[in-house]
Amino acid sequence: MTRHFHPAHRRQAIQWARNLIAHRFYVLDTETTGLGASDEIVQIAILDGSGAAAMRQLVKPTIPIPPVASAVHGIGDSDVEDAPSFKDIYIRLSTLLAGQVVIAYNMDFDWRMLQQSASRYRLPAMRIGKRDCAMKQYARFKGVRHSKGRNYVWHKLGAAAAQEGLQVTRAHDAFDDARLTLSLIHKMAESR
Repeated sequence: MTRHFHPAHRRQAIQWARNLIAHRFYVLDTETTGLGASDEIVQIAILDGSGAAAMRQLVKPTIPIPPVASAVHGIGDSDVEDAPSFKDIYIRLSTLLAGQVVIAYNMDFDWRMLQQSASRYRLPAMRIGKRDCAMKQYARFKGVRHSKGRNYVWHKLGAAAAQEGLQVTRAHDAFDDARLTLSLIHKMAESR
């Protein structure tokens, strides 16, 4: 293992993971039509802290899924033609997450996609208790400093999993990525 830039940050990330596991939380992951400001969710998965699926759902977007997005996550228009829209799952989703601690690997992206998808139907933003980013915590845990600046390098989920000896099954599947994020949190919590 390379030398950590600031060992106290590693200890803080380990404590974050331990505190998380000791309480109730959800892990969220989404797959989308793309990365832009008009893109939408096509798949969502939410696991509770024990790893049980609280939601595992394909979602029919209002726009076609571009081939470039399908090439990443394997979901095409035909896969979602009979799926509910985001509007159809909104009440179930917002009720599930209301007041809860929600973790995602790259929370900034997943939260933006939730907001964009809700806004497409003029639905209010969800009111979760607290949201946190496992990717940023893992960066603190790993401690590789950017060559320019004081921030830590962010690692893609698959790379983080490989570095920690975790097996990647189906990358870019919301359910499998949520499970992998949960496994990574447990791996961090078990570290010294």
